[in-house]
Amino acid sequence: MNRALLPAGMMLFAMIGLTPIYAQAPTPEGNRIVLVKLNQPPCKSLSSDDIITARIAYRIAEAEQSADGFAVSIKFQGTDPRMTFSVTRGRTSTPTPDGTAVTLRSDTLTLTYPMAAIMQDARLRRPITCYFYLHRNMGKGRSIVIARTPPIVFRECL
Repeated sequence: MNRALLPAGMMLFAMIGLTPIYAQAPTPEGNRIVLVKLNQPPCKSLSSDDIITARIAYRIAEAEQSADGFAVSIKFQGTDPRMTFSVTRGRTSTPTPDGTAVTLRSDTLTLTYPMAAIMQDARLRRPITCYFYLHRNMGKGRSIVIARTPPIVFRECL
């Protein structure tokens, strides 16, 4: 398929009221996590004094099963582009490496994370970038990400 023609083709579909299969939104049955609200204003660089407070909505698909449960967490982009991480110390609502346990298949909750727990970590990539993950726990501190938010980048504006 010619990628240069893709936007024009999608525009044509939109104009005549058709949606191509590859452009459809995820079905309501899928796993989902959405950032509803974040307490950090735009163009604010984070410091060790900041505490991130985020309102998160999630949904776990009916077909998704786990004997070890599910969790929601905040993770930060590491200097290794294949790695995200968090440190669990201090005042945080993410008490374990697997995140905050969730028991409902769909809910909205508030996560907090003290930046003092991570600001001096050499693995933390700048500008600071975080994600919120929905995990399926696999036992013994292991989990697999089943949904994530787009990256949230904290940039300093001039």
